[in-house]
Amino acid sequence: MPDQLPLRGFADPRVRRGAAAVAIAAALAFFFWSRSPLWLDEAQTVVIAHKSLPDLFRALKIDGSPPLFYLVLHGWMAVFGTGDEAVRSLSGVFAVLSLPAMALVARRVPPLRTQPWVPVLLLASCPFVVRYASEARMYSLVLLLVLLAILAFERAWVVGGAGWTIAAGVVSGALLLTQYWTIYLLVVVGAAAVVATVRGNRPSRRIVIALLIAAALFSPWLPTFAYQSAHTGAPWGKPPGIDTGLLSIGGWVGTGIAAPWLRLSYYALVVMAIAGYAARNGGIHIRRPLRRLPLVLCALSLVTMLVGTIASEISSNAYASRYSMIVVPFLLLVVAIGLTALPQSIQLPTLAILTALGLIASALIPFQTRTQAGEVADVLLRHAAPGDLVVICPDQLGPAIHRLAPSSGTQVVYPTFGPAAMVDWVDYKKRNENSRAGQFAQAALKRASGRPIWLVSAEGYPTFRRDCTNLYTDFAVARGRPHLYVKQSETSFEVDQLVEFTKR
Repeated sequence: MPDQLPLRGFADPRVRRGAAAVAIAAALAFFFWSRSPLWLDEAQTVVIAHKSLPDLFRALKIDGSPPLFYLVLHGWMAVFGTGDEAVRSLSGVFAVLSLPAMALVARRVPPLRTQPWVPVLLLASCPFVVRYASEARMYSLVLLLVLLAILAFERAWVVGGAGWTIAAGVVSGALLLTQYWTIYLLVVVGAAAVVATVRGNRPSRRIVIALLIAAALFSPWLPTFAYQSAHTGAPWGKPPGIDTGLLSIGGWVGTGIAAPWLRLSYYALVVMAIAGYAARNGGIHIRRPLRRLPLVLCALSLVTMLVGTIASEISSNAYASRYSMIVVPFLLLVVAIGLTALPQSIQLPTLAILTALGLIASALIPFQTRTQAGEVADVLLRHAAPGDLVVICPDQLGPAIHRLAPSSGTQVVYPTFGPAAMVDWVDYKKRNENSRAGQFAQAALKRASGRPIWLVSAEGYPTFRRDCTNLYTDFAVARGRPHLYVKQSETSFEVDQLVEFTKR
């Protein structure tokens, strides 16, 4: 059976206009709205991007990230400022631009060619996309660049010419300079292109050339990348499991009552896209032949995540679900194709239900507390005197708090006594494991000289053992029972406890 499937269930122009309105409204409502202060990664990103360009590149060397998003944010903040809404809105802009980019991609996918708004609607209502559209990080830019790369590679393959090949290379280079997990996507594409070239496929040569252009664009960054790989990885975190690729789509559904139903719908429609056929009696059959296009898109996604998983396992680096943004366009296209495989009578209702579930889950995101730094900063701003010692353990809590209350007390981080504005990730595991809470506590008590000590702490961070609890105990032995100002929340992503040990 051909990949081209009937789409008459989506043909009504009123439906198209309504869907476009929903997509735009969802983008405006959710992509640019979050009530929570910036958490660690966002606050550190803003600190780095706000530096002069030479200092920015030096800071990235100890942070472990590629430079492109930080350079763009640097220019953006020069125009719009450094407020929470200003720095997050850049990601919202990238997410909005991803909607027409997805429409252009869909027009080159045979089952979706006449109704490209279907995957656009899925993209606009995807809680995972909404989450990172409202975060001052690079993941919305990754989404946009992957979509642009699909367009450029498709044109280079079909149309040919130096222009499209160069465009594909430039976009791929931009991906490499935005987020390192994109390396795995391009490695998979490159391996397939090399195999096809060896077999005599002429268009695949243009793909290989484009990837060589991307490598050339990335090459000036290689010395920094080599240093980061040796010193700023995350061997202290949890590596991904072998099931990461299979489960990635299930992590895009957000939280709340709609999330499990949206997850089930995504997986069911992936199966429909690959092997689902509408029966004449209105039923659904799962049978062969399998459809080639969605199968290829799924394979590309799964192999990419598998390669990333193996590489992370070998290097003992941690994994975060946000890295799966590199395969969001491919799998949402598969979900959209799955909708077209349904009986025509239920295509539109199913899309409406899927969109509603996504919007319900997405509506919770602006209200989610990403960090308790706002609560801590409010207390410090009201009660901490300039000479008070503010100890932050672990140091990962520092950037979010320092951003909101930079002048509240003398802020130092455990275990280095360094500034709170930015985490130094160089040889992080080794440094923390060699630290001693008792020695730090004695030095802090001496530095406080009898003035109040404020302790911001949280447990559960890898490599810190029970150091933060031990600091609490040592301070309590020296100063007595502290006053609790902020208790750790059960719902916040980044939790903080704040206590004050009074004068002695």
